Amino acid sequence: MVSNRATLADVASATGLSVATVSKVLNDHADVAPGTRLKVQQQLRESSYRATGNGRRRSRLEGTVEVESPGLENAYVVSVLNGVIEAARSEHLDVAIGPPVRDNTATFDPQVLRRSGRVGAILITVDAAAPSVATLIEDGFPTVVVDPVRTGAWPGSCVSIGATNFSGGLAATEHLLALGHRRIAHAAGPKSFDCSQARLAGYLSALAEAGLRADDDDLIVSSQFTYAGGRASGARLLDLPERPTAIFAAGDEIALGILEEARRRAVRVPEDLSIVGFDDTYLASRSAPPLTTVAQPLIEMGRLAVRTLSQLISGTFLGTSHLELATHLVVRESTAPPPPRR
Repeated sequence: MVSNRATLADVASATGLSVATVSKVLNDHADVAPGTRLKVQQQLRESSYRATGNGRRRSRLEGTVEVESPGLENAYVVSVLNGVIEAARSEHLDVAIGPPVRDNTATFDPQVLRRSGRVGAILITVDAAAPSVATLIEDGFPTVVVDPVRTGAWPGSCVSIGATNFSGGLAATEHLLALGHRRIAHAAGPKSFDCSQARLAGYLSALAEAGLRADDDDLIVSSQFTYAGGRASGARLLDLPERPTAIFAAGDEIALGILEEARRRAVRVPEDLSIVGFDDTYLASRSAPPLTTVAQPLIEMGRLAVRTLSQLISGTFLGTSHLELATHLVVRESTAPPPPRR
């Protein structure tokens, strides 16, 4: 039996079904087996669940959304989470932030999540192709993945949200080319990340379009999307016998680490070295100098994650399995024409 004030999650738990299935019954969707429909309808009669509307049952979403991410020390995650919390409030959903995900892999038990009143999950920068996520999806638990490390092959209960990483990498490199730079390095993210590969491809495409060969392996280095990773990449690039005049970093935190390595070597930014980041987190405008970067609509990605999850829960989502939002270049003070040749 469910409580006197039953929610969709209560009815789903009592029947052993997903919230999405219960919602489909409430909204008279045709793609529900007759036996399943009868089971849900019987539980609804036994509970005190009340539907509103002009004679037609309509469900108001109630419950808690599980949010999993690498942790709140990450400026990217904080920006996306701000959008999640804002949109969840308007959707009458609560948000529960899980423990930090390590090594981009989260472990889930759909039944435990349901018993805890979770009606769906939003995963931020996790490996969506991992077996633990596949278990969640196969169970039919409504899930949205924001900027997945790797994209899984899912059925309709999961959607991924990202940004136009290729065009962002293209725009960043074209900006540096337009300033006159020709020796442009790329401080990439981890090679296993889908977004890293897309940003690298944009960088290479811009160089090729300008008639430049990108076969100098010394000019492409990879690291984690962290300040420490940026410092390591910056050290390698700035210690080259012929150092680059510009660096396109695959993330703002990588760019900030490169800025610090430049400072330690008395390399002036942007007079001696131009740097472009990617993300446009709140850190970008506060760096010294303020960082030119490719802006992702991070808060809107969080909002869209909640709106999409709500539609998955209610069985009304009609979009594609992957949604992309546009990036754009934000020019600040970390880029300038290259120094004159000596």
